[in-house]
Amino acid sequence: MNDRAWAKGEACGRIDFLGGVADYSGAWVLEVPICAKTTVKVRAAAGPGCSVISRQEGKFELFQAAWTEFQAATCLRSAREALDQAEVPPWGRYVLGCIAVLLHHRKCLPDLRGPLDFEIDSKMPLGMGVSSSAAIEVATLRALTAFLGLSWSGTELARLAQQVENEIVGAPCGLMDQLTAAHGKPRALLPILCRPDHLGDPIKLPPGVIIAGWPSGVKHRVGASPYAVARCAAFMGKKILECELKRTFGYLAEVRVSEFVKVSPRLPRTIRGREFALMYGDHADPLTKLPDPSDDIDPWGTEAETLNRAYPVRPAARFPIEETFRVEIAQELLRAVQRQSLTSARRKVTLELVGELLLESHAGYSRMGLGSSETDAMVAAVVDLGPAHGFYGARISGGGSGGTVVVLLEETSLPRLEALRLKLGTPHPVMVV
Repeated sequence: MNDRAWAKGEACGRIDFLGGVADYSGAWVLEVPICAKTTVKVRAAAGPGCSVISRQEGKFELFQAAWTEFQAATCLRSAREALDQAEVPPWGRYVLGCIAVLLHHRKCLPDLRGPLDFEIDSKMPLGMGVSSSAAIEVATLRALTAFLGLSWSGTELARLAQQVENEIVGAPCGLMDQLTAAHGKPRALLPILCRPDHLGDPIKLPPGVIIAGWPSGVKHRVGASPYAVARCAAFMGKKILECELKRTFGYLAEVRVSEFVKVSPRLPRTIRGREFALMYGDHADPLTKLPDPSDDIDPWGTEAETLNRAYPVRPAARFPIEETFRVEIAQELLRAVQRQSLTSARRKVTLELVGELLLESHAGYSRMGLGSSETDAMVAAVVDLGPAHGFYGARISGGGSGGTVVVLLEETSLPRLEALRLKLGTPHPVMVV
């Protein structure tokens, strides 16, 4: 290869059909890749620093001093601090974070010491809940894989991409987005048991049925407050359930629905961070760690705000326990449609049942504070049309609080969905998988 030849990597975004924020609790999720791709190219730089150009976001450079300091970071935390000091924009951290993670794991260390040029081109809507960040991370790691001659086994690349998101970008996401970007198949649902990364056999969509992503136009960030609060509350719920049931769990979603129904009245609907920390101590999630109430804390600072905040413990614990059950049912229903010759009436009833699972999941998001008025209106509009018009169900997806609504519908009903989009005035076109 020419010393300055480009190496390229690509990855898709995803639509979260079922699962969403249940991933960090060890639940089953059902994901499907979208057609829109992100492409990242990398080559050796001519100058002494590092440049990153995005056709959508612009350009920034790490000049020689900042590049040297970033490369010399002794841990991922110091690499993140070096990017902070260099004022690297959030979108650039997905790219440079991949370098930091490879250096941290000592992957082709000498080859990563030289300056690099990156180019990014994404066809995905940003901030719309279709995991544009995971697509950039996986595409960047694939480009670096080609550039450096690396090799991976199993889900290793996806796990490195998640580490970029968690420890460099600072978003406390689970692994489902990166797994889908790395392993998803077109027009097929990918079942993932997030304990942490068991991949089930893909489920092809029934003939004539499509999954559409309907962007709301309301941007969300996984690192933003509602998502982090819901995640923290879920881990609080796990700790309280362990105390009540007198046994420990590797993941919250290991609790059976019947067990949760019996014990849920003993879970507080909400609890303040300070009260939880004093009663139960650490909730064992390093990505949403609570301050120690006994420390000397600035009463006006972010640590005091964290301790004074009310966390929706019962609904946040309820969601992944019920969601993993919904996903298991949805898998069986969709596989039945796939492998059996159902009558038209039976096919419709089965898809209506899957649609009801989507609507139940949507309600679960709202209970734990991850809904939005815009997405509620979109889901209600789909429900109003209903199966008689080829619409089986819909839900808010991904990290919630806006983003994209996923819709299960007949392919022949797509023009009606587009008309609905125009009626509600949402700004982005519908995405079909």
